[in-house]
Amino acid sequence: MIVLLLLLTLQVCLGLDLTRIKELAIKNNLESVKSELELRKLEERIKEVRAEILPEVSLSARFTRWDPAYISAFVPENKYSLTLSLEQAVFNKTLWTALRIAKESKELQELIEEEVRNRLLSEVEKLYWAVLLKKEILKEKEESLHYWESYYELVREKYREGVVPKYEFLRAKARFREAKAELIKSHGEYVASLNSLKSFLGIREDVEIEGSLRMEDLPPDALTLSPEETNPTLRVLKKMIELRRLNTHLVRSERFPKLYFFFTYNVENVVDFEEGRLKEDLRRGYSFGLRMSMTLLDSGRTSARFMQERIEEVKSKRELSFTRVKVLSEVDTLKLQLRSALEEVKARRESLRAAEESLRYATERYREGVGSQVELLEARRAYEEAKLSYLNAIYLYNSVVADLKYFLGWHTKKTVEQQLGDSTGSKPMDFE
Repeated sequence: MIVLLLLLTLQVCLGLDLTRIKELAIKNNLESVKSELELRKLEERIKEVRAEILPEVSLSARFTRWDPAYISAFVPENKYSLTLSLEQAVFNKTLWTALRIAKESKELQELIEEEVRNRLLSEVEKLYWAVLLKKEILKEKEESLHYWESYYELVREKYREGVVPKYEFLRAKARFREAKAELIKSHGEYVASLNSLKSFLGIREDVEIEGSLRMEDLPPDALTLSPEETNPTLRVLKKMIELRRLNTHLVRSERFPKLYFFFTYNVENVVDFEEGRLKEDLRRGYSFGLRMSMTLLDSGRTSARFMQERIEEVKSKRELSFTRVKVLSEVDTLKLQLRSALEEVKARRESLRAAEESLRYATERYREGVGSQVELLEARRAYEEAKLSYLNAIYLYNSVVADLKYFLGWHTKKTVEQQLGDSTGSKPMDFE
């Protein structure tokens, strides 16, 4: 009955494979959404800075109603004017540098978005493999419960017939109850792991994770990639240094003269003498010229800002140097862990085969009456432990692969669509 209830609990309506899970992670995860919105914001910032370089045209109009007892004869009672102005930057190094900074900021945000996607895809892979691990453990516990239930029924019949002593019956009954408890615990761990994945994806619907726990495929050429060139964090830091350097140029450019061209066209009504009497008339005219401005003395304000930006640049360089050492060390460690994890999987596979054979042999001896209950219990327990160790070894191998993919920048923006279309794995990489 308990198995039936657990199976009914696991009935879900939406199936998700690894490809769909990655798509949802990129689409729904908060960090991914915020990164994409920040990129759109910087695109608008580029438009804003570019607009400051392009000509600016403005139109202004004014109407004034004067009290006839207040104004002189040369002021119209209804005064109105219309002014059309155009201004164009001829030389403004600050604007050109600001435009470069806006473009570099967009490139930096694109790299940050890549870094976020790399991290999300690696994290969601580990969550995916964790759910499959718990799912496989749950299946194993279900099989174990069936096994111990059948064994308990067998021992109970023999005990009733007086073939086996009471302690063997009590031991079989206790092991059957332990199997029930282990199944309930495994089910709870599976649900918790599934909820962690759903929370990461930002969904609340009931889902079923499709696929089987198998060794993830890491292309052989991945180990030849240089983290110096592909690691997303290092690429972000390098771009930040370029941006800091441009900020120092921006501060320095404020000392350069700024030259603008302006043109104005004006229309207004005036009162003037004409043929010996006052007459209201409409006057039109234009003006144009050049306007220059330059800061001659700012009491060290620009120099102080320049030094601040220089210090930020030095900080970014130090951070890059430190992070480079850390990343290279992490990659070297992960490569060693990958080799170790692969050998661990091979060893656990052989142990599982040996445990299967031992269990088969102990089961046959017990059925023939020449083997003891202790021998059978130990063989079955050894088999279950070997099976769980093998599953855990595969999960740990896949976790190392996911981490290595992140540090090598495997999920780049240019290849993310291709990666999403790849299968979850086929042959494991062999170091032999």
